[in-house]
Amino acid sequence: KPPAATAAPHCAWPSTLLARAGACRSMPILSRMTDPLRYPLHPRVQDLWFWQSLIGSAVIALPGMLAGLLSGNWLLAAASVLVGVLLLLLARHYYRRYAAQFRCELSDDGLLVARGVWWRSEHYTPRARIQHTEVKQGPIARHYEMATLKVYTAGTHLGELEVEGLAHADALSLRDHLLGR
Repeated sequence: KPPAATAAPHCAWPSTLLARAGACRSMPILSRMTDPLRYPLHPRVQDLWFWQSLIGSAVIALPGMLAGLLSGNWLLAAASVLVGVLLLLLARHYYRRYAAQFRCELSDDGLLVARGVWWRSEHYTPRARIQHTEVKQGPIARHYEMATLKVYTAGTHLGELEVEGLAHADALSLRDHLLGR
């Protein structure tokens, strides 16, 4: 008579399923994992996004405003300015919500990046799939001491993951932790 199947302490599956599958003996015990390292967005990332939004709003609003002023159509000029201001306000609201939703955590097994406002996503990259990383800074991001970490992975249709808006020191630290330095 075979011994009765009992669930191992770390398994949540019913014992009948365990007996059929012979499971849980080969499952890793998750208690060895430590708390994940959290990497927040840089405190001034919203300032950077504001300037980017201001430039985008100006590019959209200025042609209509200039056309309205040169043709004497004050209504077109006022509507163009109003559209630019509304776009700027919407972008600011969106970026505040994005910053509140953003989460970047490094655990023993991999990297989790959760983000999004309207369409939220959680992207988990196991350490075993990470091939190499890259830390990038543009001139404005360098001024604010921010960076973008780009993680390249193997064996997936999503071969790369970008984490924008990290503090430069955090991006370097995350890169070093990912590569085991």
